[in-house]
Amino acid sequence: MSETLRKPAWTPPPVVHAGPHLDDPSRLIGDWFARVFAERMAGLPFLNPLLSVEVIGVRRVDGDWLGGLVTPWSVQLVLLPGGGTLWVDTPAGVRRRVALPVGELWFLADAGDEGLEAYQYCALGTSTEGFPDQAAARCFVAEALATVMAPPPGAPDAASPEPASPAVDRGRRALFGMGRRR
Repeated sequence: MSETLRKPAWTPPPVVHAGPHLDDPSRLIGDWFARVFAERMAGLPFLNPLLSVEVIGVRRVDGDWLGGLVTPWSVQLVLLPGGGTLWVDTPAGVRRRVALPVGELWFLADAGDEGLEAYQYCALGTSTEGFPDQAAARCFVAEALATVMAPPPGAPDAASPEPASPAVDRGRRALFGMGRRR
């Protein structure tokens, strides 16, 4: 079969080259998602009416911006470019792995407009119907953000200093008769 006859089922859109956000983009994210809610999502049956748009804990991570987001339709982590090493321009609709302290997580690239040209998100769940109120959703997203910023249990702690000298294995030395005699 000729390659010219074969057409892919889906081709990602061209990459949007997003410039770095020099200042905290929390307000920009919140305003954009509030506008999406008002213009495109309002009245849809899967929305949780007890939730509103709220941006949580945006911070610099390796020079880029990572934060949490609650909306009536989703809870997610959001990544925006800040000129650092986490962000890679990616076509909208394409998933990529992002290395965070907890390990690698999948983020999906998306495109916005008017100041939020591109962003990437990691869904924290498939539905918001289980959240009884905004406080519960906020707590869930804040805990998720804290979790991804912590190394996994059992991982070496980068903050702990290395021992001054390696410990001597007295058992092996004693085995060969070089240990202390008592």
